[in-house]
Amino acid sequence: MLIEALILALIISVLWGGKINRLGQLVLRESWLVPVALIIQSGLYWAAVREVGLDSSWLVQSLGTGSYFLLLFFTWRNRACPGMSWITLGILLNTIVIGVNGGVMPVDPLFLPEESRKALLEGQGTHGLMTSMTHLSFLADRFYLDILGLKKQMFSVGDILIDIGVFFLVFKTMVSQDKRPKTSVLSKKI
Repeated sequence: MLIEALILALIISVLWGGKINRLGQLVLRESWLVPVALIIQSGLYWAAVREVGLDSSWLVQSLGTGSYFLLLFFTWRNRACPGMSWITLGILLNTIVIGVNGGVMPVDPLFLPEESRKALLEGQGTHGLMTSMTHLSFLADRFYLDILGLKKQMFSVGDILIDIGVFFLVFKTMVSQDKRPKTSVLSKKI
């Protein structure tokens, strides 16, 4: 849903009179943390799907949860940016539910296709099947969205908050007015 939120923010911002080039003026501190966290998560997913041998060990759980702490540190360093508090809260909620469920995001099986259910039962990937033993299931991927032309998606409360934050970050950056003081004719004469 993140891509859809980003596209919606761009479209609405342009319709509202925003300028896309203002996104280039957005300065994010420690931005290198985001790709590092995504590489860790992608590597863990790849290893699980390829059955490389990284079982649900403490190392896998630590790396998975740790990648979310990198994202939290990134959002904390950029807390002055518009929408970043929403993003931080969303990542925090996802981090908590993943941390208390052994390093995987629980997914409600109700809307999943059979092949996805089987894969999650076998422990493939960074997600796990929600069961009666799942902790904080209200924070898990339990919501379902199926919009024509888009891939069916499961998402969590944290994901919704992240999407809201990304929307505000893009919108407020694109429609913001130039903050530099304007020099008037009177100030030039003085």
